[in-house]
Amino acid sequence: MLSLRGGRNQRQRRDLPDGTTLRWPGAEGKFALFAEVLWIGVLTVAGGLLIVTLPAALAASTRHLHRYLRADRSTIGQWWSDFGAALRTGWIVGLATTAAAVVLSFNLLLAGTRVLPGWQVVVAGGALAGVLVALILLQSAARWSPEHGWRRALRDGARSLITDPGAIIQLVLALLLTSIVTWQLLPLLVPGLGCLVFAVLAVKERERPAK
Repeated sequence: MLSLRGGRNQRQRRDLPDGTTLRWPGAEGKFALFAEVLWIGVLTVAGGLLIVTLPAALAASTRHLHRYLRADRSTIGQWWSDFGAALRTGWIVGLATTAAAVVLSFNLLLAGTRVLPGWQVVVAGGALAGVLVALILLQSAARWSPEHGWRRALRDGARSLITDPGAIIQLVLALLLTSIVTWQLLPLLVPGLGCLVFAVLAVKERERPAK
């Protein structure tokens, strides 16, 4: 199976009639790409089952999908290797993210009782803080690499929200879509997370106009 994928990748790395080369040859097969996105969802859910391991799973899945789109060799062994490398310090990121989510959820539930004065402000602030944490996590996971680690990934991920504000709208829409489909039917979390990883990678890699 791996040899077939390798052969297919070599065929996809062909030149176009105008002499240029496809930037994302792995995206040519639309059905195959859809299947790969679903597979990414399975890997992300499996890797993130312990919650604190979710950042590492997102980082590994983003790198895996990036290799696939470039028509490079992308195997489960490579995903597992990335996951293990990202988890060495990524569990700290996962623990901090989980703690923040618990605190924000508690505040939102408490504000939802409408007992606190100014509960509307608490709800709005908590929701915005939750979205911000999720955006930084997604942007950082897309920038993680074994060479640079999580510290640089977190710094670059947070900075990207300032340097590329357009990413906020696109990622919020992707988060909203994933949340809605999961709320409607829990098993849809698998394709939802796969599509979310695809969206994060597309936002990071999209072409920007030359200055």
